[in-house]
Amino acid sequence: ISVSDKINLLKFVTKNEVKLVVVGPEIPLMEGVSDMFQEEGIFCFGPTAKAALLESSKAFSKDFMTKYNIPTARYKNFKDSNEAKDFIEKIDYPVVVKASGLAAGKGVIIPSTKEETLQAITDIMDKKIFGSAGDEIVIEEFLVGEEVSVLAFCDGKTAFCMPGAQDHKRALDGDQGLNTGGMGAYAPAPCLTPNLAKKCHAICQKTVEAMDLEDSKFVGILFA
Repeated sequence: ISVSDKINLLKFVTKNEVKLVVVGPEIPLMEGVSDMFQEEGIFCFGPTAKAALLESSKAFSKDFMTKYNIPTARYKNFKDSNEAKDFIEKIDYPVVVKASGLAAGKGVIIPSTKEETLQAITDIMDKKIFGSAGDEIVIEEFLVGEEVSVLAFCDGKTAFCMPGAQDHKRALDGDQGLNTGGMGAYAPAPCLTPNLAKKCHAICQKTVEAMDLEDSKFVGILFA
């Protein structure tokens, strides 16, 4: 059964008397599979379509973090490629260009020059190299340093963090090439010191509490 075939998924779950459904993939969450199971009275561990916007829309998540004073890099969202290019001509700091929608972890281009940045905007928004995921983009300040991923179990009120993990995003040696979906993942990541782990937990907890304030409880795995 396809993960997007909600009708047959519901039939299977009902026929087999499944008591708990755990949803991992992002696309069915975005399409509301968790909402469907909850409406049918079936326990489902996975955010609703509204709550899943944290992952399915980078533009939404950036605006959300800004609204609730959750740490994030400088950014600006665009739905028009010409406006995005005009913005690039006015700034003097390095950026990354991100397709706002889901692109299997590959919707980010890290340009090294202004010309490459402008080309990235053209490729994502006009040439649609990431499909409809690139209808809106986020131009975000490029931050230098090690990256760590922290996933947290969330029940709508509380976040419980797993150990930090790292993977290698760029396709080539020396942090060169396009972003992949992530390779060579390992945990725990040494760069996540106890002090940083506390800060990460505070961010995850604040995110869950803020989503509750948005009348959109986050139940599932939060990817920070």
